[in-house]
Amino acid sequence: MAVEFLHELNVPFFKVGSGDTNNFPYLEKTAKKGRPMVISSGMQSMNTMHQVYQIVKPINPNFCFLQCTSAYPLQPEDVNLRVISAYQSAFPDIPIGYSGHETGIAISVAAVAMGAKVLERHVTLNKTWKGSDHQASLEPQELAELVKAIRTVEKAMGSPIKQLLPCEMACNEKLGKSVVAKVTIPEGTVLTLDMLTVKVGEPKGFPPEAIFDLVGQKVKKNIEEDETITEQAVENHVKKVK
Repeated sequence: MAVEFLHELNVPFFKVGSGDTNNFPYLEKTAKKGRPMVISSGMQSMNTMHQVYQIVKPINPNFCFLQCTSAYPLQPEDVNLRVISAYQSAFPDIPIGYSGHETGIAISVAAVAMGAKVLERHVTLNKTWKGSDHQASLEPQELAELVKAIRTVEKAMGSPIKQLLPCEMACNEKLGKSVVAKVTIPEGTVLTLDMLTVKVGEPKGFPPEAIFDLVGQKVKKNIEEDETITEQAVENHVKKVK
């Protein structure tokens, strides 16, 4: 009856609470309504969640799983955020989220950092009210802090490409090191490693990671001790593409 009632209300999605996740006839009925489904997984096993996936997926592919531990309030040692990663591996074609009953916002923020795409938290106006849910709920100010923290984490996740960023250029100009002459090096000398070292130098020259590439190269000018090794000082230098 609840499914029919909510369907008539035209709700945007169905939330399947943990207590009904292993109620397979209920899942089938809900899935057949065709609305997006958010399925929580408290009190369930991975085997059960595989069965849930196999039941729901052919009927309604628009659903997600939430890692959840059904305790109020939930202690950190029972959260098991690593289940999020396990779900991501086991069910790569659906979104994975987190339903939290812990106090505070830190664990929920961590869940987002681990890739949770849906986050559920309970909200209360007063944690001292009667009922176990209230202790595990967020008051409005905490909810605002959680949303702000999540938006910050989303920005901070950034790109998986590791490279020198524009915001690092000033620091690189100030602290970035170059290959410099450890000793005076006469024109025509073939460079050996013991002639070279790495220091902050001006102007910028070869970066430290190029020091081994310079070994065996011939210099075409006199280079003083502590002088930067530049491209202009090395004979027939061919710049390597990184």
